[in-house]
Amino acid sequence: MTLALAVALVVLAWTYYGTALAGERSDAKRRARSVGAMLESERRADLTFDSTATVEDYLALAMERSPALRAAYNRWVAALRNSDHAGALPDPVFSYGYFLESIETRVGPQEQRFGLRQAFSWFGTLGAKRDMSFAASEAAFQKFESERLKLFYQVKVAYYDYYFIGQDLSITRENLELLKFWESVVRSKYKVGLKQHPDLIKVQVELGKLEVHLRTLEEKTEPAAARMRALLNLQENEPIPVPSVVTVEEAALQEELVIAAVKLNNPDLRALSHLVEREEAGVRLAKKLSMPSFSVGVDYIQTGEALNPDMPEGGKDPWMVGASVTLPLWLGKNSARTAEATARREAAKYGALDAENRLAAATEKVLFEYSDALRKTKLYRDGLVPKAQQSLNSSYAAYQAGETDFLNVLDAQRQLLDFQLTVAREKTRLATKRAELEMLTGSEIGDDLLGE
Repeated sequence: MTLALAVALVVLAWTYYGTALAGERSDAKRRARSVGAMLESERRADLTFDSTATVEDYLALAMERSPALRAAYNRWVAALRNSDHAGALPDPVFSYGYFLESIETRVGPQEQRFGLRQAFSWFGTLGAKRDMSFAASEAAFQKFESERLKLFYQVKVAYYDYYFIGQDLSITRENLELLKFWESVVRSKYKVGLKQHPDLIKVQVELGKLEVHLRTLEEKTEPAAARMRALLNLQENEPIPVPSVVTVEEAALQEELVIAAVKLNNPDLRALSHLVEREEAGVRLAKKLSMPSFSVGVDYIQTGEALNPDMPEGGKDPWMVGASVTLPLWLGKNSARTAEATARREAAKYGALDAENRLAAATEKVLFEYSDALRKTKLYRDGLVPKAQQSLNSSYAAYQAGETDFLNVLDAQRQLLDFQLTVAREKTRLATKRAELEMLTGSEIGDDLLGE
């Protein structure tokens, strides 16, 4: 009983000695079950979105159906399951031997032998292995989060690009109808001899250019829809209407706070920090492997009856308890293993620092592009488009009065079309850059990051 209790205490000490707390592992498992339940929830049967469907509708669908996200989730679960057994004791070894020629002893012939052995590493070795595996599983979770954010970003970009095509179509059609009206005006003036033939040719050339652009846009809608279907894992014949509405908050951001949020919450950086933790546990493991390891065991020998039936304890089966220890005498191997683990840890640390610097620089670039898109959206929509509309109206009135050439009207109309498309393009770019910042910061842009 005393021996069994001692062995049990040793097993507990060897198994649970480590820094990764059981509560952290339990939290990670609950998190995995929660995410798994969400991914395995019943997929929506009604996929008939109309043009008013928001980007959030498509994000929810992508979360349910994305094969890339499910692959990342299962890699995370696999890493988490690995951490369950990484710090376990090695399997016991059972041995059996049969004496082809019995060894005759005083109490009888030895016939067969049974043995059981259990190996133990140095204190903390199994805990270090478990810590390494658990840190790797936490890194896998952050990679899953990164995959989710990248998926959301890709869906948003595809959605916004599709929206811009729709806006381009709508604006082009409006301008095409306006040109057709002007063509009828010029044609009527030409018939009564008020205007010359070149004016009619000019407006017909502009009509031809807009018609070609319109057909190109109509053909671009299908590749854009196919891009959306691929991200949402939908069938090829699943209709994806052109979005008609994009809502994006037009607010300035505080650069320092956004960069701080990236450094704190970016899942790729968090994954690298967990990999640093894994390598730190690897250094501990390398040091533990330089210490002795042990094994204990018990043997049972089955003994036949003694030749002399009056022999005391004749036929008694002996038991034997044994132990062994490894001697880590090769100091060069031990120091090299520790040096390797230390170098891996330092490489992980500097790699994480390099990634943080590169992400900060990338974030600054995106912040500039966001601010530039915000400025241009307001400038063109609130300033240049109304002025271009006034210029067009004035040019057309002057043309009707015979005070200007029709080329000025076409130039004004062309400028208005360009400004209207610029508003749609910059609004799309603004939404896209905001989505990219949300991917980098790991969450939606909140009021705490907005500027004054």
